[in-house]
Amino acid sequence: MIAGIIAIILALLMIITLVLPAMAAENTNSGGQAGADTLNAVAVSSYSAENFAEAESVASTSSSKSQHVSSGGSGKKYGIYIDNINVTDMTRSQMKKAVEARMEDLSDDVIVLYAGDNQVRTTAGALGLTYTNKDVIDEALSIGKKGNIFKRFLADRQLEGSGPIVLDLTFSVSRSDVSTVLAKNADALNCNPQSNGVVLNDDNTFTLTPGKTGVALNNKASVNRIMDYFSGEWHGGEGGITLVYSTTEYADNSAELSKITDLLGSATTGYQTGDTNHDTNVRLAAEHINGTVLYPGEEFSAEKIIGPTTKEYGFLPGDTYENGKVVESYGGGVCQTTSTLYDAVLAAELKVTERHNHSYLVSYVEPGLDASISEGLMDFCFENNTSAPIYIQAVTKNGYLTFNIYGEESRDSDRTISFESKTLNTTEVETTYETDSSKPYGSITVSGGIQGVEAELYKEIYINGQFDSEELVNRSSYAMMPLTYTIGTENADSQTLQAIQAAIATGDLSTIQTAVGNGSIVETSVMEN
Repeated sequence: MIAGIIAIILALLMIITLVLPAMAAENTNSGGQAGADTLNAVAVSSYSAENFAEAESVASTSSSKSQHVSSGGSGKKYGIYIDNINVTDMTRSQMKKAVEARMEDLSDDVIVLYAGDNQVRTTAGALGLTYTNKDVIDEALSIGKKGNIFKRFLADRQLEGSGPIVLDLTFSVSRSDVSTVLAKNADALNCNPQSNGVVLNDDNTFTLTPGKTGVALNNKASVNRIMDYFSGEWHGGEGGITLVYSTTEYADNSAELSKITDLLGSATTGYQTGDTNHDTNVRLAAEHINGTVLYPGEEFSAEKIIGPTTKEYGFLPGDTYENGKVVESYGGGVCQTTSTLYDAVLAAELKVTERHNHSYLVSYVEPGLDASISEGLMDFCFENNTSAPIYIQAVTKNGYLTFNIYGEESRDSDRTISFESKTLNTTEVETTYETDSSKPYGSITVSGGIQGVEAELYKEIYINGQFDSEELVNRSSYAMMPLTYTIGTENADSQTLQAIQAAIATGDLSTIQTAVGNGSIVETSVMEN
């Protein structure tokens, strides 16, 4: 009986010993935070010692984020944390600002999206980063501030014996923002399969380049994966997400490409004219063609390979032939590129499937060796009629354009070819005179003056250096372009115009010059397209 009473007394003394310190802590803390929170429950999530050490490491090494971790000023080793922010002595408004600053920092973290070998870099902020547990500040305030004595006693015991109490920020991203990022980067993340390629080295040898597997992104599943990653895996810092996609294997053409070893044909023309726009267009068109590979049976289309010769694609205005005159249009000069390529194709004896001569003669090649193109109207096309792939190289250097066509040589070594342009008949240049009221009065400009020609181009075949035979390659007809004198009549009165027309009727240039006050003649060069 006495022993039982003694046991009860000892138990009561132990409870009093445990409860009184907790009541004292409540009295101490109630003054500064009274009214700061109205919760009765305490929601506590504690990190392991490793997590706390990581938070402390972030605090000591990150110049921008350490400000938020050390806020509170208590210098306590243990306390209450939201993510890596020590909020032990903060008010509600201080906690809110600290969390907002933390989210701004996290928004700059890089996130790499992977789809096969393709990848893009974005940021957590671009994906619409936010946190979903908006009551985390209330939870932090409730610990040790409100609630019943027993719950506060547990919180104090945890702080003293097990390290800090860390409340997680639970992250999420915006589905619409994620979809927008994937849409903007669709070209970088998706790709068609690309077979092996070749690179021409400086010593005229070739190196094979690897193929590329095709990738097709599953947008809906990839959005879900990104959402899941942020809500379940990500805790800040640079992240990486492998998206959901399907693949298509590329065709391995390395055996065929390894056959490209020999120079089959070459041609060179001088393209510098003094007209910067013309020269730029020649070089740009050549760059588009350079590196083209054609497999046996494939057809080359200059219009498709070069693409639109417009301002948007970097081409400049240049002189071209149109309706019997020289006019300015975007892409002037591109025809010299296709003409030079045509000559290399002839030398390689590839099969020409479409070719058009110019309306008028050009000076950079002989009649029959030109190839004109006009978007939507005329193209230059040829077929790889050999048994191996061919590689087209374009070189612009020191004002000269050269095309080299490489492949596998299968022609007899004792057989050589050359080309001869034969003129059938010519049309002599006529002289014409016209007036132009938009040009200054008294000015005289001259343009044109191109002889008309009908010609045939032949391929001559030699065996062991001896002429063997010839083959007709094409027939070309070039119109005559008159030598035209244009007299400026701007602001001229009717009487003066009549005098000028009378002078023109004589067909005598000196008489015309006298009629306009000895106007000086300015020659306008004809720029072939």
